[in-house]
Amino acid sequence: MATKTDPENLLALMNKLEPFLQYRDIPINTRFTIGATQKPVCYFVRKGAVSVYRQPDDILVELFDAPTLRGAIPLPPGTESIYTIKVIVPSEIAIINREDLFELLHRHRLWELFARHQLAINSISIEKIFKLTAPTTYNIVRYQLYELINMPEEVRDNILAETYIRSKTRISRSGIMRILSDLKDGGYIVIVKGILKEVHHLPENY
Repeated sequence: MATKTDPENLLALMNKLEPFLQYRDIPINTRFTIGATQKPVCYFVRKGAVSVYRQPDDILVELFDAPTLRGAIPLPPGTESIYTIKVIVPSEIAIINREDLFELLHRHRLWELFARHQLAINSISIEKIFKLTAPTTYNIVRYQLYELINMPEEVRDNILAETYIRSKTRISRSGIMRILSDLKDGGYIVIVKGILKEVHHLPENY
């Protein structure tokens, strides 16, 4: 039920680029920003995980565990949105100017790996949009529970299930809590102090 990108092509790309990337240990809560008017840089996350929020509305785009590449696709000119990358577990990240990355892709004939990775991302984009626009509030919550439970435990332990769902969907806190409470009482999920621990088969209807 979760929509995750196959990392095969990205891992191969990162392996080829490793001699040209300088990875650093980045602590929790470090923030980076991506905007149309800012210096275009890319973030290779080799270890750990980050969250990406869109500002100014503070919408959670997604949690991304390693390996992941952020900032490679330029934002549309004139867009007012700013994207904040927040490190949510200790991570290893390499930062490179986007044009320098593109030059490396050209020089070492790595465009195919890069393109295949982007195609993999695009292939699941429609599915992710569908899960955020499902016909009922319950369907949306159900899909997001499956997304969250498929994250590594160290990532899940750093965000409350209700916060994750509300930050992505803008469903009211009371609406989310009611559904989570009912699912917990029914034995469909295990939540401990707000942290999602287990998801069993979730009913399609509520």
